[in-house]
Amino acid sequence: MATIRKLEEPEPSEAAYYEGYHRGHLDTAKMLARRSLMYLLVGSFFGGVLMLLVFSSGALDRLTAEKVVEDPALSQEKPKEYVNAINWAKRFTVGIVAETPERLVPTRVGYGRIPGQTHVGSGVVLNEQGYILTNAHVIPNDAKKLSVVLDDNMYEARFVGQRPEYDLAVIKIVADDLVPATLGDSNKVEQGDVVVAIGSPYGLFHTATDGIISYVGRRNDTSSTLVRNYLQTSAAINPGNSGGPLIDLTGRVIGINTWKLNNQGEGTDGIGFAIPINVARSVFDAIIAADDKSRDDQISSVPRAISTAYLGVTIGDGYRPEAAQGAKVKEVIYGTAAEEAGLKAGDLITRIDGTNIDGLEDLRAALKQYEPGQKIKLTYTRNGEAHTIEVTLRD
Repeated sequence: MATIRKLEEPEPSEAAYYEGYHRGHLDTAKMLARRSLMYLLVGSFFGGVLMLLVFSSGALDRLTAEKVVEDPALSQEKPKEYVNAINWAKRFTVGIVAETPERLVPTRVGYGRIPGQTHVGSGVVLNEQGYILTNAHVIPNDAKKLSVVLDDNMYEARFVGQRPEYDLAVIKIVADDLVPATLGDSNKVEQGDVVVAIGSPYGLFHTATDGIISYVGRRNDTSSTLVRNYLQTSAAINPGNSGGPLIDLTGRVIGINTWKLNNQGEGTDGIGFAIPINVARSVFDAIIAADDKSRDDQISSVPRAISTAYLGVTIGDGYRPEAAQGAKVKEVIYGTAAEEAGLKAGDLITRIDGTNIDGLEDLRAALKQYEPGQKIKLTYTRNGEAHTIEVTLRD
């Protein structure tokens, strides 16, 4: 009889064991791969946005740019002594324009006409009432019109008085918010002090030139003036500076610029002279003490622009029909009021508003009455026919 033997439970197969382990490993790897891909995509998106912001802000350029080494002087504030002193003095420094009338003079064939002249000088506002100190030689004895240039405005002025023996005179304007000059003590001025002259040389208003006090107490024995102790300065003094202030670097007036050395009729640069302000102030007080303030009613307080109107033509002396009057246009300048209005070379300008025009001087005198932006009625003749047009003047 056969013997029946119980079979033992079989051991797990090693192959099956490793197969299950491998599958679990693969599943884990796939999960990690999917996560990594997701993180990569999200990181790439935000990284791209960040780089775009960096490039657009220019931060990368600043980081990669070569470092610039600055001059140490650029980080220092520039000295302001001259700037501050000049800016303050310009508030009370004025230009003066004196106009004389035309004159008739005898000639061998009768009388000839000498056109009126324009004289330019400078002055100093010494009080809020509008009294201005200048040189006597700035105001001609036959002056018919006085104007004062302050900032960008021009005011009508009247003559108050003068002391020719000191070469000093006073004029007056009527204006609001005037800033009077700050005066120094000319008795305390020393040789070597730095100074600035401000004035209107050759009509260039508010021009400043610098120098030093070259000498204190210089005499002028060749002149009849009673001033015996001029301040000599190396600051440039030219025609038109007369009557303007000589200031120190605090902006205080220490002298009134008056004359420069002439060597055989030629002006010598760097040798100018000013009346000490202590002397000038005493003369000023004496002149205004006798003034009649009711005469202020004779002058206007309404300022006008310093720049006069500009038409934009040149006037020639070409042929004009016999007995024809007018100013013949030689050339029309591009981009001016004349071109815009349609004027042409050969036109004969005969009238501006209510003023008859007969030549260049009449045209200049008529235009001086107008400011840029104003409109005029201009009458001209072209090919024998008269035309009247409206012209908007410019500067």
